[in-house]
Amino acid sequence: MRHYVVTGGLGFIGSHLSELLLDAGHRVTIIDDRRTSVVDRIQGATIIEDDVVWADWPSDIDGIFHLAGPVGPVGVIEWSGKIVSQVVQAAERTATEARMNDCPLVYVSTSEVYGEQRQPVNEWAPRIISAGATARMEYAVAKLATETMLLNDLFLDVRIIRPFNVAGPRQSERGGFVLPRFVRQAKSGQAMTVYRPGTQRRAFTHVIEIASGIYEAMRRGRTKAVYNLGNPANEMTILDLALRVRNALGSDSDIEIIDPVSLHGNSFAEAPDKIPDIGLAQADLGFYPVMGVDAVIADLIAHEAGR
Repeated sequence: MRHYVVTGGLGFIGSHLSELLLDAGHRVTIIDDRRTSVVDRIQGATIIEDDVVWADWPSDIDGIFHLAGPVGPVGVIEWSGKIVSQVVQAAERTATEARMNDCPLVYVSTSEVYGEQRQPVNEWAPRIISAGATARMEYAVAKLATETMLLNDLFLDVRIIRPFNVAGPRQSERGGFVLPRFVRQAKSGQAMTVYRPGTQRRAFTHVIEIASGIYEAMRRGRTKAVYNLGNPANEMTILDLALRVRNALGSDSDIEIIDPVSLHGNSFAEAPDKIPDIGLAQADLGFYPVMGVDAVIADLIAHEAGR
């Protein structure tokens, strides 16, 4: 049994990861300030309710998974102007704890760091940041700067994860995530709002498979390696996703193409295509996601029905 710390362990991905670690027989301590939590507790885990930077961390840690921070295309907007300092400071504290305990750190970054790069994209692709001072760009730059800082730390065993389009049970619409919004709208008969142009492509991946890949990065990943996690077999447009959700629910909701800036303001920017090349994660981590988009949709619908 190992003792793992999961920052953000009450959040969407973090809660599934924490449960996976507990099921594998490990001891889990969660550090979470509950700003973006989706569950109140995780059975069997110790919870420290505090900001990662100021928390009283436990000792005798065997590994750290750092997931805490602003999330979601809409969720990051409220942190505009503060995202860089928040992301970097939390990572600095987490890295300090990893060095003090001489243990590996798995840092969960974002696919946003690739910016406008052509897809599918591998870990060695140049990052092409779009023009404009949007919250999405601030978030992407903050994550990229933090990756660089951690990779340049000669005394840190770090593995970087860049997840692509995670979805599934417990995902909250609060952060601006598209699938729970579509499910709510289709269930209620409201118009399903597709952010224009609607042809932007995604590769949605079940949260359980992403959590498993993150765990394997701790178990099997190489120090200083960067891994894309996603399911390129699930590539589709946002409009295609809306149609699948509508069909899954037998809904007669209309589908409307809208300008998201009219809803969220000028700090919002819709992402371009995001499709991962996962060859490195397959080779190093044995990461082979198998769950199709329809299974992801069905699991989210079942979760919402059981709430």
